[in-house]
Amino acid sequence: MILTELGLLPQVVKRGYYCNDQSIQHEFKGDTISTVTILLSGLVPVVLIWLTEALLYTPSINLSKTETESRSRGSWREAWYWSKKYGRGLITMLVIIGTIKIFLGELRPHFLTTCVPDVVCNGTEYVSSYTCTNTKESLYFVRDASKSFPSGHSAMSVFEAIFLIWYLEKRVPRLRTLFTIPLLQMFLMCWAVFCSLSRITDHRHHWWDVLAGTLAGFIAAFMTCKFGCHNFDASKRKRKTSLYNDHDHKLINTGSGNTAAIGTPLHKDEINLNNVIHA
Repeated sequence: MILTELGLLPQVVKRGYYCNDQSIQHEFKGDTISTVTILLSGLVPVVLIWLTEALLYTPSINLSKTETESRSRGSWREAWYWSKKYGRGLITMLVIIGTIKIFLGELRPHFLTTCVPDVVCNGTEYVSSYTCTNTKESLYFVRDASKSFPSGHSAMSVFEAIFLIWYLEKRVPRLRTLFTIPLLQMFLMCWAVFCSLSRITDHRHHWWDVLAGTLAGFIAAFMTCKFGCHNFDASKRKRKTSLYNDHDHKLINTGSGNTAAIGTPLHKDEINLNNVIHA
């Protein structure tokens, strides 16, 4: 995908067009939200997650009874864990969307003015063979005019918004003001809506491209939060530290008549002991 985006590989799909197709004859006048801006916005959830965990982390809630950890180390661990889940979900979605763009090759609303085909087109004629002659723009931008579906901006902005809204709802405790979290969540959703609609008004995408990108972002965020993050329930996480830190002291009565020494109590809610393996 990267080689194709950089123009090092030939264009996979080259769609034709009708001469009287008004939907691809708009002029490109710039992006309200540029590609650099939307990519940088992807770092906002990471920063917000780290700030939230650093300020509001509570060891008694995030750790079991057998675990001890400093507050700073614990907040760092939690922030890193949720950031990884966010990053994996976002990158996976973007790779899928980028692949779809390459293999569908739908023409953007500004295709004709960007490509400038070397074909004299009249009436309702269908043009299937052409060559772009625009040398004023970069090769990447000219080829990008054939990658309209689905909207990557819409998908990314919706993914960011849904993930953060869900994260704030589940991970942030009730604050003294009832409007802090809802206002922040509303701002995040407004960002997603504004970013998506700007792709239509800028003539960068058709409305169905934006709709598909919005659905893709929502589905990807839902799957990441529900199945990847387990609804942001820290108790369902698989921790690397074992509860059996010391087998010589944490023994339990087997019920077979041999009573073993009992050390530090284990968390009954997290362990279901049916058998004891004697080392």
